[in-house]
Amino acid sequence: MNIFKNIRCILLSVVLFAVLFFDAATMNAQEKKITLADAISSALEKNTQMITSRNSLASQQSSATVARGALYPSLDASAGWNYRANTSPTVTTPFGSTGGTSSSRTYSADIGGNVILFNGFANYANIEQANAGIASSENLLERQKQTTTFQTIRLYLDVLRNEQLLLVRKDNLTRSKEQLKRIEESNRLGGVAIADVYRQQVIVSNDELLLIQTQNEFDKAQLELVFYLGLGAEEKYMFADNSIPKSIDSTELSSAAMQQQNFSQLLSQSLATRADYLSAKQNLSAARLSLSITQGVRYPTLSANGSYGYGAGKLSELTDYSSLSFGLNLSYPIFNNFRTDNSIQQAAIEIRNAEEAVHLKERQVSVEIQKALLDVDAARKSVEVSQTGVRSAIEDRRIAEEKYNLGAGTLLDKLIADANYTSAVNNKVNAVYSYIAAKKQFDYTIGILK
Repeated sequence: MNIFKNIRCILLSVVLFAVLFFDAATMNAQEKKITLADAISSALEKNTQMITSRNSLASQQSSATVARGALYPSLDASAGWNYRANTSPTVTTPFGSTGGTSSSRTYSADIGGNVILFNGFANYANIEQANAGIASSENLLERQKQTTTFQTIRLYLDVLRNEQLLLVRKDNLTRSKEQLKRIEESNRLGGVAIADVYRQQVIVSNDELLLIQTQNEFDKAQLELVFYLGLGAEEKYMFADNSIPKSIDSTELSSAAMQQQNFSQLLSQSLATRADYLSAKQNLSAARLSLSITQGVRYPTLSANGSYGYGAGKLSELTDYSSLSFGLNLSYPIFNNFRTDNSIQQAAIEIRNAEEAVHLKERQVSVEIQKALLDVDAARKSVEVSQTGVRSAIEDRRIAEEKYNLGAGTLLDKLIADANYTSAVNNKVNAVYSYIAAKKQFDYTIGILK
């Protein structure tokens, strides 16, 4: 009988293992794992701001093509057919009758072109301005890539942070339930009062509520990341990346403390690498070129034109009659109701606005660097303090639990120790991911985030 019983247990174990393995395989097949690199790649491809920035660059490139095309002659070809009917009263004279209806047909084909030979160098300034616009758009696109990358990292870290907090809540609930069982057993044996059972039941209920709230925050963080990445919200994803640490060692913290470089050096580095600052400088160049273009109106414009065509009353005779013409045209604006002066003044104002935008960006970069340094330093200190807090909370909880089990401590002391431990672990999780985010924000601020 024992042999058959053992065989049945083995078979049940095999079946249970197969069911669990099938469920795990099905869950893994339904969830798509996305690393941080995968998330960044998806955001750079599908995020709306990235698509808009790429479209802006394409628009600037198209404008540059038009500006370069102004140096080449324009060429037009045309063909026409015309029918005309004339009707007049019939007049009879001794020499015959006149009037009545007459008609005529004409056929034509022409090709001609025009080229500007000189317009105060405005056409060359247009090309330079278009190139400056392209450079500005390229820098803005590069900065948008960094912005998208940083935002993806921030959202990704938020998902991992909430996941760790969820694990803390689950572990805390498990410990609370186990403690409730021990207290209920002690109460049944007369070791503790019924009031301790009720207090622990309240703790379990509170932990269950906190777990529900944390699960909700975790789910919302995932949805926000999925939306930003341009992925389908109806699918299941698993966000995991082993390259992101769950704790910060002392070596990293010491390195961060020593990373406080000379501020002027950081500012110089940022102004050399920050794509948005370089874009502002390109906009200033474009504004100055706009003034050159406007001032070019005060110079005369010289253009050349030419055409060659055919015209006849019959289609069969079209090539028998041809004409050729070419010439030069010189024009000079003597007075255009002060429009030129107004345009020059407006262009000068745009230059001053562009210069102010560059100065504003310099001040903005300076302040952002100082804030980023403060955030990194505060995050580093928070990690150090939270690590000390967790070590102390572990010991405090162990001592409180041992005293309570031995009857030398109260349940209230143990509950306080448990609450302090949970709070300390939560603080450590938040501090770790805040530190990682602060480091990435520092790289983003000085323009080296990849």
